[in-house]
Amino acid sequence: MNLRCEQVWAEISNYVDNDVEPSLRLRMDEHFKTCRHCRAVLEGTRNTVRILGDHRNFDVPASFSRRLYSRLERNLASEDAIGNDPARDMLLGITGDRVAVGSHLLYFWENDDEFARGVRFLEPGLGRGEHGIVFGHDEAIAKVLGVLRSSGHDPEQLISRREITVLRRHASAHVTLEDFRDIMDAALRAGATGIRWLGNLGVGRDPLPAGEDDVTDLEHHASALIRRYPCVIVCMYDVRTLPGRLILRGGLQEHELVVCCDAVRHNPYYDKGESAPVTHVN
Repeated sequence: MNLRCEQVWAEISNYVDNDVEPSLRLRMDEHFKTCRHCRAVLEGTRNTVRILGDHRNFDVPASFSRRLYSRLERNLASEDAIGNDPARDMLLGITGDRVAVGSHLLYFWENDDEFARGVRFLEPGLGRGEHGIVFGHDEAIAKVLGVLRSSGHDPEQLISRREITVLRRHASAHVTLEDFRDIMDAALRAGATGIRWLGNLGVGRDPLPAGEDDVTDLEHHASALIRRYPCVIVCMYDVRTLPGRLILRGGLQEHELVVCCDAVRHNPYYDKGESAPVTHVN
């Protein structure tokens, strides 16, 4: 019997510690061969363990390891999600799921097909009264616009009609959040019925404007910001270029929901006191 992603995630800490039964390890090995997302989680966990084991990298609170392992060993929350008012949901586009406005989702990618799949998040809103925001470093933005063009859309026309806004990664979290607030306020004043914010995180030609910790700060405060807006965020993480520390802290610990394989799932790594909106999964 094949393992589900949430079963694999619940045992990853034991897997890294070589503390699983041989039969389970074999089944996990087989799962990692076919599931890129779980491989990314595994690599991020291994990198984090290496970092935590090296006192030269950064100071870690005494309770961090205990909380991390508690999360890793906990089974995912029930996938029988609570239904929401459909008027307050958005079709995700990447999968057939609908997610509540105010949701902040994580999506890993490592090849062109997976990247293009992530861009499909924007498409259900095009021409239907929603506003899209494309955020990231220059290479990622160009790639998103290229995918839209190859799908039959005219990115320049979408921008000129103010159906999408492009925002380059150029400043600290504080400035970036102010930019997003201004964009969303303007979109709503212009009559937008919803906002789709597609963020791209990867290491491009230019360095991160304010460092890795600033990325985590941005992710943390973005969740609070969009609670006041009819907005959903999908953060696309380029696992080819990002360090494990950032995948864990900025990605897994700051997103309650993750797009894994063909479904939206609750994320056992999520480590935030305030609950985020619950997804409505078909």
